[in-house]
Amino acid sequence: MIESLFIHSLDAFSDDYKALCKHHYPAIHNRGMPPAHLSSAFHRRLTSLATKEGKQVNCSLFLHDIDHHLYIYTLLIDTKKVWCVYPLFLNAKTEAKTQILLAINKLLNDSHLKKEDYVAILCDHWFDRTRSSKTLYHWWSGHLPLANEPYAEQGIQNLSSEENFANILGEKFKLACLNHSIYHPLESNQQHALLKYFLCFALFQY
Repeated sequence: MIESLFIHSLDAFSDDYKALCKHHYPAIHNRGMPPAHLSSAFHRRLTSLATKEGKQVNCSLFLHDIDHHLYIYTLLIDTKKVWCVYPLFLNAKTEAKTQILLAINKLLNDSHLKKEDYVAILCDHWFDRTRSSKTLYHWWSGHLPLANEPYAEQGIQNLSSEENFANILGEKFKLACLNHSIYHPLESNQQHALLKYFLCFALFQY
């Protein structure tokens, strides 16, 4: 139920996302969408869909790490609790990945994350020439794109990663991965998906 709601929200969110990006152009095209804007816009879409399905949704800010621009919200969807983590993923280097791990570790160490709770992670990234960016698709999703030609045509070289995001969270925190996907909600001037822009989503259950 939770996974389906998030996937439907992400699919419907694409139109909201394009409108928001036009409003904030060129900032988003230079630095990505700030976690504050991303979280607010996504929560509006998810709440709207959940309400139409007859579900009750309560959303509250749990933590704002000002130094690292990371937000954690709690979503209570009927009786299900979801911890939503929105990290700044301007680059895909170790520091950015570490902030996600530290956020989840804090939830566990402080005994906030309970059994059967969900952890959702949503962030964006602009592809660049660094190796960490080239391996991000594989690191996040666990596989390379099934059709790599469109990426190559847009100058994107996806490489295999030695590590896997889902495996890391499973080994470190005993989180079961329900979904880890990469979306491309933006379009180029030719109305094609702008593949250099990654919207990364993952959903886990403790």
